[in-house]
Amino acid sequence: MKICICTTPAGPYPTDYPPVGPMAIIQALRKIGEEASFRHIDYHRYSDNQNSEYFAKHQFDMVGISAIVSTAYLYTKNLTKIIKKVSPKTIVFVGGSLVASSKILHSKANVDYCVIGDGEIIVQNLVKAIREKKTSSEDLNKIIGLTYLDSNDKFTFTGFDHP
Repeated sequence: MKICICTTPAGPYPTDYPPVGPMAIIQALRKIGEEASFRHIDYHRYSDNQNSEYFAKHQFDMVGISAIVSTAYLYTKNLTKIIKKVSPKTIVFVGGSLVASSKILHSKANVDYCVIGDGEIIVQNLVKAIREKKTSSEDLNKIIGLTYLDSNDKFTFTGFDHP
C-alpha cells in the first residue's frame, strides 16, 4: 500500500523537535512490510497548493495525520479536505491528542479513522484490515483503539488498548 504519515503545525512557528510519534508509526508499519512516506508539515510549513500538488501526485491509499495539539483541528480539517479533493479514495486517519475530539473529526472533518492511545499496534492492525479488505463493523470492532463512523453513520469506539 502507499502510505504517508504527516505532521501538523504544533505552534505558530516551525519547530525542529524530532517527530517521535510519526517516526514510531513509520517504524511499526515497516514491521508489517509497509514503507511509509513522511511529510513534515510542522517543520516545512507547506502551503495548501504545495500539499494539494503533493497528494494529487502520489495518490496514497492511506494518509496518517499526527495532530499532537488541540489547536491543530482547523489545520487537520483543511488538510483532510485537500487530500480528499485531489485523491478521493485516500483513507485518512488521525492520531495524537486531537483525537480526544474524534467524534467531531469524523462528523465535521471527514476523517475516516482515529487512533486512540499508543498507535503502533493499532495502526498495524488497521492497515492489515484495510489491506485485506476487512472493514465491516464486525471486522473493525476487533481492532481495539479505533473510532470510526459505521455504515449507519453511528460513532463507534472500540475501546482502549494497552500502552
